[in-house]
Order: sequence, then structure tokens, then C-alpha cells
Amino acid sequence: MPFVDNAQLFDTLHTLVDGWCDRRCLTALRAILRGYPLSSPFTDGWGDLLTALQDVRAVARGELTDAERSTLEECIEAVDRVVHRR
Repeated sequence: MPFVDNAQLFDTLHTLVDGWCDRRCLTALRAILRGYPLSSPFTDGWGDLLTALQDVRAVARGELTDAERSTLEECIEAVDRVVHRR
């Protein structure tokens, strides 16, 4: 498991979003901002975040670096574990 806790996950997400802002990756930003920052600490908020991350993967792959794609996959896995209590 790549993240020790939720704080580390959100630090990683913040780093991704900052990088996308700096490079003006508008497709990735449009997708992620539907679920980030977390709108609710309950399952519905986490579900929105999961959907937003999956949308970034689906529609903005071309804007992301290889390292960002790898990090995005780790974030998706971590959020999926929260949503589905794995």
C-alpha cells in the first residue's frame, strides 16, 4: 500500500493538481475538480473523488507524464479501497 494515511494521499493529490495547474492541463483539471478537494468525508464524497480520478485516467492520459499516470493509478487504488472498504 503506497499511502500510510489519508494525509499522504491528499498531499499526493495536491502535488498532482499543482503540477497540472502549472502546465495548464485543463482536461485533467476539469475532471479532477469534480471530486477534489473532498466534498464530504462520507462515502459519497469519496465516491465522487474516485469517479473524478477515473475520469482523469480516461480523458486526460495524453496530458499526464508517465510518473503522473503511475501516481494516479496508486491514488485510484487507495480511494477504491476506501469506497469499497477493502
